[in-house]
Amino acid sequence: MSREKRKKRRIRVFAPFKPVLPPEEAKIKTQEKRLEEERLKVLEFSRKTRKGFGLLSMIVGAFTFGFFAYFLWTGLPLKAATTEIKIALLALALLLGATNIIVGLLLIGE
Repeated sequence: MSREKRKKRRIRVFAPFKPVLPPEEAKIKTQEKRLEEERLKVLEFSRKTRKGFGLLSMIVGAFTFGFFAYFLWTGLPLKAATTEIKIALLALALLLGATNIIVGLLLIGE
């Protein structure tokens, strides 16, 4: 009787099954995890910089529009404009184009 009581008292606990993955599948899973982490980093960066780049592109666009509206309103041809004005217009147009490209890439990433 003592043997039967001992058998009843013992509780068997089995270790959980741990699946063994082949190295190829393990490599694929780690690559998928890294890709997911990169996606999250891009989304976080996009959220953080969205307002700044949007504001910058609006300001530069307003200045560019203001310059061209001034030239149209006054009737002053661009040939008569000084080289400083031409350089400023070119710089504003390039800055506007660069910010639009960056904002577009951030929107694609989102």
